[in-house]
Amino acid sequence: MHMNRDLIQAYIRKLTIGVGSAASDPFADITLFDNDVHSMKMAAERAGDLEWLRLSLDALIANPRGRIGQFVEQGYPYSDDEMVTLLTYAYQKIWPDHKISDPGEEAALEFVEMSDETWQAIKNPPESDDLF
Repeated sequence: MHMNRDLIQAYIRKLTIGVGSAASDPFADITLFDNDVHSMKMAAERAGDLEWLRLSLDALIANPRGRIGQFVEQGYPYSDDEMVTLLTYAYQKIWPDHKISDPGEEAALEFVEMSDETWQAIKNPPESDDLF
């Protein structure tokens, strides 16, 4: 399934260039990201994207190879392992009762650029009146 890369990038950006990332070693105390995690959650919740964000983070954590680096931007130079650590921390803070998928069991998401109209059609598919 195609996932809106820019949308997920905007949510992850709240972590990668947020307050927590300003520390000289952000991973010395990962709780520095707590406000950024909360901000990401609230933004996704307001937009009705929280479940899409969960599926995306889960997919990136379970299968980061060759995919997670596209979500690193300016600022702190996150390695792939650090991104997995950060996304895992955020995932567990937001969804403490959801288990992260084992590799190969995650949603088959392909992060691609798409228009807002295309994303809305995926997010809110039109209901069919044709029952047969």
